[in-house]
Amino acid sequence: MQAIDVIGGRQLRFRGQPAVGILNQEGVLLQITKEMLGVKTRKKILYLDQLFWSLALREESKADEALRRIEKLLDLQLLAIPYSSIHQQETQLWAERGADLLAFIRTASRGHKFEPTYRVERTQILKAFQSFLDNASPAYLKEQHDALPGSVHEWGGAFSVSVDCTISAAEINRRRGFKQKAINKLEKTLPEWRTSKGTFEEDVKLELRDSARILTDHYAHKTARILAGDISALSDSPIDADIVGDMAYVLHFTPSVPLTKIGEFFNSEHFAGVPSQQLSARLFAAFKKRVREGMFPNPRKARDKYEGFLFDVEHVATYAPYCDAFFADRFMADVMNDKKVAVEPTFSCKAFSTAHWQQFFRWLDEIESGMTVEHADALGWAYPKYRVKNLSSQSGLAL
Repeated sequence: MQAIDVIGGRQLRFRGQPAVGILNQEGVLLQITKEMLGVKTRKKILYLDQLFWSLALREESKADEALRRIEKLLDLQLLAIPYSSIHQQETQLWAERGADLLAFIRTASRGHKFEPTYRVERTQILKAFQSFLDNASPAYLKEQHDALPGSVHEWGGAFSVSVDCTISAAEINRRRGFKQKAINKLEKTLPEWRTSKGTFEEDVKLELRDSARILTDHYAHKTARILAGDISALSDSPIDADIVGDMAYVLHFTPSVPLTKIGEFFNSEHFAGVPSQQLSARLFAAFKKRVREGMFPNPRKARDKYEGFLFDVEHVATYAPYCDAFFADRFMADVMNDKKVAVEPTFSCKAFSTAHWQQFFRWLDEIESGMTVEHADALGWAYPKYRVKNLSSQSGLAL
């Protein structure tokens, strides 16, 4: 029997079942895992941004077709589409069917979720800082558990449990206010960027310096408030205000190393190699380059386009390094594919958008066609309803 979820009028049909197993002689159900079957396949990781999900919820034809193909690959245990904290934040700000959209994303993602952005950034910076202190290579050692739990590669079914966190109307309005301020600030900055003379490489360095400055300023401001007796700083300071504090804590265990090492780190190749910092700097530098070349001559009229870019940078910079593919809006995908940004060459992550439906479909098809006979055979053991029609086809499962 198919499991059917109806969310906001959109039906999701999931044919997969949890890995059930077999009965032993005592009648005890023994769960079968892919490890028991000797399967070493790791799923491809795909990030679908808010645009894709909103199109799919509305059943737009291309997005609907893509989702059907994605569902099949999820059933075949070849793909995972984790959702993120940014999906949660953006849907809360979406006045039209925001709750429906978030429920839709969670259900389709089958319980897989990225670590929150702040936790990924903290993990990356502290790892790079330790490497800097050890005089190790500045090349960042990227590990998938920086951003995703290992369970993402385990076999499972279409069932997940999530706990809703109710956000008050006042909090939603507060977040919208912050977003509006950021957009207004960017709009005022565009004319300055248009007349700037810096190169792409210089702009990358400038973005990295700004990022380091923001981290240290947030920490200093929070610390000053606490020392002044403002205990509310513990709850309402920017969440990244603790990163520099964590770096100082690391130095606490090496008294011979002065606190000035933190400043040296922020000026080092180790910090420049942190994936989230590196990619964010490249994205903004590429955006700035386009502005210099004449894009957005009338900032107010182009507001929708650069508004989306401004808030997409965070999830691209945080999660793309851990993905095999990333589906973004057209402008962001174009920037990601810029040779200087080099998302695919650097992180082995392909960027797709609604301008690349056929390429996206081919990528999904290649995942299925690459399924091994061993993987297909193991699915038949773990999921009794899946039986191989023709092993030589490698993908002839009765779905």
